[in-house]
Amino acid sequence: MMFDSQYRKDNRSARMSMALFRISQAIKKMTQAESDALGLSPVQTQGLLFAAYTRSDMATVGNFASTIGTTHVTAVKILNRLVEKKLIYKIQKADDRRVTLISLTEKGQKVISNLDDWEQSLEDALQSLPENVLSHLELGLGSVVSTLQKKGHLVVSEPCLGCIYFRPSTGEKTAPHYCQLIQKYLTHEASLKECPEHTAF
Repeated sequence: MMFDSQYRKDNRSARMSMALFRISQAIKKMTQAESDALGLSPVQTQGLLFAAYTRSDMATVGNFASTIGTTHVTAVKILNRLVEKKLIYKIQKADDRRVTLISLTEKGQKVISNLDDWEQSLEDALQSLPENVLSHLELGLGSVVSTLQKKGHLVVSEPCLGCIYFRPSTGEKTAPHYCQLIQKYLTHEASLKECPEHTAF
């Protein structure tokens, strides 16, 4: 019903839904343009971003598939194209050879360093808003994201801090933090990367 302009007049949720839809269209257009310039598809760009910002032990093909909302087979095809372009490499997980991990190559890291135009455009649009408006918008969008996540429409990756499984400063200096989910100690650097299994308090 959000596409019905008459319905939107008397329904704030419909107006907000339409605004979010229009923002998603703008983001799609910006990511398409930037991906085209790099000779990539938007979903290949997502693959590079996933490899760059996800904790190395959680950067699996399966988690990538869940993050972008596709099948495992489709995710493999997307990532294989990135391997062919020498932007990522795939290795089997040492303790479970059924699981494939992905990492950026040096060439892939250089490409990632150029992926900032579209996000800067989005930040510029947000920074033009007054602080009190931004504060309310942040709370509101956070609630929308949380609801979509709980309904299974969205995978939200976040760093370890704030996760129910995270136990900070419980290990040795080289790996001070502990993840109760995977029962493994983590370096501080690893704890700052995003994890698709993040579960907030």
